[in-house]
Amino acid sequence: MSRFSRRWSLALCWLLALGWTGTVLAQPRPPGKAAGEQNKSVLLPKYHIPSGSGKARTSLFGIVGEGYKFVYCFDRSGSMGGSGRNALRAVKAELLASLDRLDTVHQFQIIFYNERPVIFNPSGMPGRLAFANQQNKDRARRFVDSIVSDGGTEHEDALRLAIRMRPDVIFFLTDGDDPKLTRDQLNTIQRLAAGIIIHAIEFGPGKKPEGKSFLEVLAGENGGQYAYVDLSRPSRPGDDAGQ
Repeated sequence: MSRFSRRWSLALCWLLALGWTGTVLAQPRPPGKAAGEQNKSVLLPKYHIPSGSGKARTSLFGIVGEGYKFVYCFDRSGSMGGSGRNALRAVKAELLASLDRLDTVHQFQIIFYNERPVIFNPSGMPGRLAFANQQNKDRARRFVDSIVSDGGTEHEDALRLAIRMRPDVIFFLTDGDDPKLTRDQLNTIQRLAAGIIIHAIEFGPGKKPEGKSFLEVLAGENGGQYAYVDLSRPSRPGDDAGQ
């Protein structure tokens, strides 16, 4: 090939390349989008779920939680089953009703604690969240039925365990305003939770005491709601706002 022919071949290749590139750059933007925005969707992972889509809405003693992953962290100390109180029985019924509202795409875990936590473990791998299919709900029912009230109360270890599972929502329930979580413990829980919503339910043998309990503070500092359940007051249909 002559030097002249090679020059024309190179020039033609360059023009074709420029023309092809120009076609891409000249594609019109969708109406209402600024430059650089038209291809943002390709940056989203393939499992991206639009905000507000598919969330579960479930409740516990009138407190409503929304999300995809839920951890129920409940006190099972001796005082929860004391004579004439039947607190643990009420908690079990409410928990199972709350689980029934979850669909198969949602996940959950159950922790009952006294001085140490006991975890629902359907997979054989402790600490993993379980999908809310019927098989796991049936297993959860058997696990819940096996729980008895006994021992003292250690809140922090159970809460830390619940947080490590990284749910969207934690339902935390106890009848113990004593022992309280200290200010340092509350600060630690808030730091570890880092945006996890913690709802708190307090059981008591009568009218709510004056002043703010540590449970109200815990819920308020972690984006949650607080509810007080008077065990001396008979439950009535419609008391559960989530029904």
